Amino acid sequence: MSKIFEHFLDRSLAHVVRFNGKPQQFPESVAEHSFYVAYFTTILLYFLRKAGEPIDEAKALKIAVVHDMEEAFSGDILTPFKHYNEEILKAIRKVNRDTIPMMFEDLPQELGTEMVNLWLEDAEQSSKEAQVVKLADKLSLISKCYEETKVGNDYFKPIYDRELDKLENIKYAWWQKIKKNILG
Repeated sequence: MSKIFEHFLDRSLAHVVRFNGKPQQFPESVAEHSFYVAYFTTILLYFLRKAGEPIDEAKALKIAVVHDMEEAFSGDILTPFKHYNEEILKAIRKVNRDTIPMMFEDLPQELGTEMVNLWLEDAEQSSKEAQVVKLADKLSLISKCYEETKVGNDYFKPIYDRELDKLENIKYAWWQKIKKNILG
C-alpha cells in the first residue's frame, strides 16, 4: 500500500471532538468544523469578489482545509486552557509548529511543504486569505454555539455572545466592505 493511499485512509480529524469540555447536544468533529470553515470561506470569497476585493480564492480554500490539521495530534485544546497565560499559549504554538510537518510527511515533499506553508500562513495570519479563513472559523464557532443554544444548551450562550461581539468589531478593511452583506 502506498504512503499516499495510507494518507487517504487517515480520518483522525473525524474523531477529534471539539468543545470536549462542554456538554453538547450535537458533538462536532474537527473534520465537520473544517467543512463549515471551507464552506463559509467560499461564501465570504463570493462577497469579496462582488466587492472587487482582490484575493487568491484557491489559496484561501486550501488554508481553510488545513487550518486545524494539527488537532489530529493535539486534539481540540480547550480555549480557557490554551489562553490561560502567554507562556502556555506560546508553548502550544511551538509544539504545533514543530509537529505539523508530521501531518503531511506521507505526501510528496513538494505537496507536504505547500500544506505546511499554508498552515503556517494561517497560524501567523500573514495574508488576507488567512484572515478570511480566520473569520470563517469564527463564523463556524458562532453557528455551532447558535445551534446548541437553540435547543436549550445554555453552556454555549456566553461563547456565542462573546464571539458575535468580536465578529461585529473586526477591523479588517476587506471585512468592512462586506460585513453588512453577512450580518445585515
